[in-house]
Order: sequence, then C-alpha cells, then structure tokens
Amino acid sequence: MEESSKKYGGFTLLELLVAITSSTIILGGFLIAFSSLSKSSRLRDKELQSLREGASARMKIEKALTGASNAVFKPVENNSIGTVDMLYYYKYDDNNLLTEYGYFYMDEQQQSIDPGYIERLDDDGNPLVIKNLYFDKIDVAKGDPEATAEFPPDPTEFNLRTSDREVVVHEVSDFRVNLAQAETKQADKRVSYSLDYQITSNFFLDTSSDSSANRRERIFKGSSYVLGKVTS
Repeated sequence: MEESSKKYGGFTLLELLVAITSSTIILGGFLIAFSSLSKSSRLRDKELQSLREGASARMKIEKALTGASNAVFKPVENNSIGTVDMLYYYKYDDNNLLTEYGYFYMDEQQQSIDPGYIERLDDDGNPLVIKNLYFDKIDVAKGDPEATAEFPPDPTEFNLRTSDREVVVHEVSDFRVNLAQAETKQADKRVSYSLDYQITSNFFLDTSSDSSANRRERIFKGSSYVLGKVTS
C-alpha cells in the first residue's frame, strides 16, 4: 500500500495535508481581514474625534470672544514657551474692571501637565514632537489687583504651561486667525468682531510610527461674527 493511502486518525495523509493547507489559508485570510477591519476602525475613530474637536474649537472661540472688550491675534514673545501665535482677549464690566482674560495657542504636549499624554516614536525609535491647540481662561475677582490695574496683563507674561490649560484640538500643526473689529456702537456699548480661522490637524493612525501611511491631515476652516463690549 502506498504512503499516501495510510490512515492517520481516520484520514489519509493526503486528506490531512489538504485539511491543514485549507485551514492555514482560511486562518490567514481571517487575520488579514481582522487587521484591515481593526485599522479601518481606528482610522474612523480618530477621524470622528478630529471632527468633534474641530466643531468644539469653533464653539469655544465664539464663546470666548463674545462679550470681549479687546481681542487680538498676533505672534507673541511669551516668557513661558518663546514665540507663539496667540489669540487672546480681555473682558471688562461696566465699571471698567477686568473680569476675565484668556488665550488660544499651540504648544508641545507635556508629560508632566497634560492628562492623557501618549509618547509617540518615529520609525527610528525617537520621540515625536506633538503639538496641541490649547485654551486657558483666567477669571479675575473684583478685589484682585489685576482688576483695577491701569493696563491689562501682558501676553508676554501669560503662563502657558499650567495644569489648567485645556486641549482644544489634538495633534495640530498650524493655527491661523484673521480677526477684524468690524463695527463699534457706543450707544449700546457693543463692538462687532469678525474672524476667519484655520486649524490644521495632523493625527497618527498608529501611536508608534511616523510613516506617511499612518499620518492623516484634516483642515478646519470657519468664520464667526461675535459681539464684544465697549467700556467707557
């Protein structure tokens, strides 16, 4: 009797080899499909997160500037992090007392102060520099010396690396704002601001690679028209 016709647990050798080969092909196809599905799911989740952050950024900017007596976007030589493009504003009450100021800016994520910090490495194992768009707001009490100061706090002295700062959009490569004071009405103490902004997000599909296949770019653009407050 030939070798191929021998019985192995009820199967011939040929039948056993065919079964093993078929199982290997099926298992390999399943693993490839699962990997592709997993990658597609991660990409969809990251894109949804990016879209949510883009919508949230617009609402935060509009809310911050509504009621502001002064709003500015410009490069600032900040003492905390150096030169940074910053959108900042001041809010005053009817008695010319400073009640609030805040700012939007880009900075590198910091392991020591940013919740959810994840270190990303490039293909050579070196840490990647990831920047986020941050927002911070400072409420000023009536008895605070800042409230009655002749000049508002200088943006060069803003402490941009505090644990209070909030991530508005993760993994941002560019933040631009075209801000203009459209109209001032002394009668109803209102000033109009029009602004166009652009936020470029470069997020990674995988957390441990810098290859172009794992990088996605999304650009958010928006226009807003908000009312500020004129102080006498």
